[in-house]
Amino acid sequence: MKILILDNTREERYFGSANLQSWVLRMAPVGSEVLVRRPPHGDLPVGGTFDAICLSGSVTSCMTENEPWIPALDNFVTDQIRAKTPILGICYGHQTLARCLFKMAGKVPALGRSKDAELGWQTITALKRDSIFEGLGESFVSFQSHYEEVSETPPGTLRIAETDRCSVQAFEVLGAPIFGIQFHPEHSIEYAEESLANKLKKGERRDWILNPGMGKKLYDENVGIRIFGNFFRIANR
Repeated sequence: MKILILDNTREERYFGSANLQSWVLRMAPVGSEVLVRRPPHGDLPVGGTFDAICLSGSVTSCMTENEPWIPALDNFVTDQIRAKTPILGICYGHQTLARCLFKMAGKVPALGRSKDAELGWQTITALKRDSIFEGLGESFVSFQSHYEEVSETPPGTLRIAETDRCSVQAFEVLGAPIFGIQFHPEHSIEYAEESLANKLKKGERRDWILNPGMGKKLYDENVGIRIFGNFFRIANR
C-alpha cells in the first residue's frame, strides 16, 4: 500500500508524528510505502494517488481557518473524501474531516469548545463494533487530549462512539472507508503521562484531568492494534 501521513503537529519536537508513524509502520501491510508530509509548512502532495491517508492531531484550533495552510489542507482532504480514499483522522484530523464534510453539504461546521475538556485516560463506548472497532468490546480506554470537539454528527456519516463528555467521539462516512476518531490510540504511556504532568504543572483545571498516573494500569495496546489493523484491513479491500 502507498500510505500518506499528514503531520499537522506544530511543536518542532513532535514534527513527523513519531507515535502515529510507529503504528502505521507496525500495522500496515508488509512492503507498504509510508510518506509523511507537513501541511503547516505548505507541504502537501500534488498529483498522485494514495491507498490510505492518516491525518494527525494538532494544537491548532479546529475553528481557525485564517492560516494559509488550513484552506489548502481542507481542499486536499475534500478531494480525497470525494475520491473515497480510505482516511483515518485523529483528533484535529477527525475535526478536519468533519469541517470538510459540513462544508461539502453547504453547512456551517458544527465545531466548538468542549464543555468539559478530556485530558487523560477516558472510557469510550463503541456504538458500532463491526468496522473500525471490530475486536474491541462495548467499551475501551484510550488517551484523550482535546479542548474542542465535533458537536454534531457530520452530514453523510454515522456516529460510532461516544464518551460521557463528548457525544461525537468517532464517526464513519457512509459508503466510504473514512473514519474520524477524537481520541489518541497512537500515544504511548510515556507520552501521555508526560503530557498530563505538563498540563498539571501549568495549572490546568483538575476536573479536566482524567486518571493521571494511571497509564500503566489503563493503557491497552490492543486498542491501537485493533483500530489501526482494522483501518488498513478495510483500506486494503
